[in-house]
Amino acid sequence: MDASKIQAFMTLAGQPTRETLDALDPDTRTLGAQLLLSEVLEYVIHGLGVTPAVNGTPITAPDALTYASSSPPDTTEMVDGLADVAYTMYWNACAFGVPLEEAFELVCDNNLEKFVKLPQWPEAARELARHEWHCELEVSWPSEVVKVEVLRIEGAFFAVGKDARGKVRKPSTYRPVDLSRLVANS
Repeated sequence: MDASKIQAFMTLAGQPTRETLDALDPDTRTLGAQLLLSEVLEYVIHGLGVTPAVNGTPITAPDALTYASSSPPDTTEMVDGLADVAYTMYWNACAFGVPLEEAFELVCDNNLEKFVKLPQWPEAARELARHEWHCELEVSWPSEVVKVEVLRIEGAFFAVGKDARGKVRKPSTYRPVDLSRLVANS
């Protein structure tokens, strides 16, 4: 898998990328945990149709958990854990015949659509006041969004909306990825 589109997403989201292992700050670790576990739970709950439970309490909504950075990171366990996630992801793809590489490319392209391209933006990059969030394009944002900012990346301007945790949220212009052709023969 090529990470270049993910790095582009992170740059547009104002999230730093690193060339060397760096455990970063508690907020970034918490966001990383939320993003990873939410997607894993989405696969387990909605994809596999399995309801996990913690101490007898069913987990039925992937985003219903809360997260808190409670101890210093262990970089060895970070590498081991993420490698195990990748391994089990590929195991699932092999076990169920999931066209993972093709789906990954489509999802990467689709995730970049969470950023609203502003071809006629006349100003510099900056945070927008709430009354400007429409970006002169009739864009609207979900209620979870607390901040919309305009970023300049490679000479182009993009608007991005984020919630209080820093997660990029989907604007009204976003359309879900269509993976139906990948499962049409199943």
